[in-house]
This record gives sequence, C-alpha cells and structure tokens, in this order.
Amino acid sequence: MLIKEALQLGASKLANFSRNLLEAELLLAYALGVERIYLHTHFLEPLDDFTQKRFLNFIKRRQKYEPIEYIIEKVSFYSNEFYISHGALIPRPESEILVDLALQTIQKNNLKNIAEVGIGSGILSITLAKILPSCIFQASDISSEALFNAFVNKEKFQVSNLTLHKSAYLDFNGGKKKSFDLLISNPPYIKEGFILPKPLDYEPSIALFGGKRGDEILCHLIDLAYFLEIPFVICEMGYDQKESIYNYAQKFNYKNLVFYKDLAQLDRGFILEF
Repeated sequence: MLIKEALQLGASKLANFSRNLLEAELLLAYALGVERIYLHTHFLEPLDDFTQKRFLNFIKRRQKYEPIEYIIEKVSFYSNEFYISHGALIPRPESEILVDLALQTIQKNNLKNIAEVGIGSGILSITLAKILPSCIFQASDISSEALFNAFVNKEKFQVSNLTLHKSAYLDFNGGKKKSFDLLISNPPYIKEGFILPKPLDYEPSIALFGGKRGDEILCHLIDLAYFLEIPFVICEMGYDQKESIYNYAQKFNYKNLVFYKDLAQLDRGFILEF
C-alpha cells in the first residue's frame, strides 16, 4: 500500500468525522514517525507491513470515537505541542483564556508565587512558567497518571520554576498562610450522573465530575483561598454555574468578582480577588 492509498483508505473509513482527511494524515504521520508535510512529498512511497498494520489499528481506534489526541499522544495548546495520554484530561481551547487572564493578573499586580490545583497534563502552569521565568509555580494533582503527563511536559519544555506535588488541593503546603499570590485551577465541574458525549468516555472521570451539584470543588477552592489568604483565584467553571458561584462567594468579604466567557460566549470562569 502506498502513502496515497493509505490516506484515501483512512479518509473513507473516517467518513463520519468532519475532518476525516486531516485525521487520516495525522494518524499516518504518527504511524510513520514523520511530520504531515512528509506525506505530501512522498505520496508514492510504499508502507511496510508494520506501519500499515499500525496505521489501520489507529483508524479502528478512532472509529470507536477514541480522541485522536490520545492516539497520537500529543495536543496543541497556546501554540505549543504537549504530550497527552489517557491519564489526563485533554486540554480545551477555552482554557487558553484562563492563561491570558492569569498572565494579565500576574503582571498587573506583580504576583510571584502561583499555585495550581489539579495540574493534569500541566498545560496551564507550564505555559505560564515558560512566559514568566521569574515566578515560582507549585502544582498538585491526586492522580499519578496526570502527574506523569505533567512531568513529561515539564521536562520537554525544561521548566525549572515549577514544582509538582502528589497531593489533594494544597495539602503539600501544610496550611501555611500567605504562601501564594494566585490560585489557578481548571477543576472537575460536571454534575455527577450527567450523560457525557461518547468521546468523553475515554477521558478520566476523576477529571470531569465535580460532585452531586458539580460545583463542590470550585466552592472548596474558594474556601481554601480565603483560609490561606491567597488574594487572587482564577478558575474555569461550567457554563451554568455562574449563579451558584456568585451566591457562594457572598459569604466572603471579597474585593472583586468577575466572570468571563469563552469563545462561544458561554460563561466559562471567574476571577475572584480577596
């Protein structure tokens, strides 16, 4: 089978997907260990049996709606390519908004010590740490698989100002107050029992479901920031959680609470200042 024929076959088998040819190219390039551009300059190159079988296996996995990011073990975020595996949630484009807002908050207020709860693949803290080498980042996750993803990406980008902790919330800090200037998080916020689209079946449920209401972890992060005297909190949230987060925040004497929207103009997160 030639590269040209493999692409045609792959695209036909993925006809139910809107980007079927692109996905066939990504899967074949990964099977060959080359960049996509190679395929277009080597259309008539034959595939060996191993590569052909590998490619067809990738196609079968994708036909079952396994996210392509897990198959090719990489995902693009903030113009960088990160390692990703089944142990971590696949980053979404809307999380880039959180990075932008965190950058603005850090630079405007001259913040130095930043904490992240639930680092997952590491995309938030690593992206920020690369841009802000003078800041100190500490991040936690309870999942060993997620921390492995974060460690691989930390090493890939040679980020030296980020420390990873296997810990719930900020337990690694021993309850010390005023240790951090900013807390960021994209925590689980889906309501338990909510029926997810099929591709999400492949993602870790621990990174998706946030409790019976969905906002329990978000509320605990607000509690935590208040107790530890962390002046700024930036979190992603569900599109239908603005009212519940606003109401919960009223129990605190905060300075400012701003909600932000994603590219679809849905409520997607908040910035809370104590």
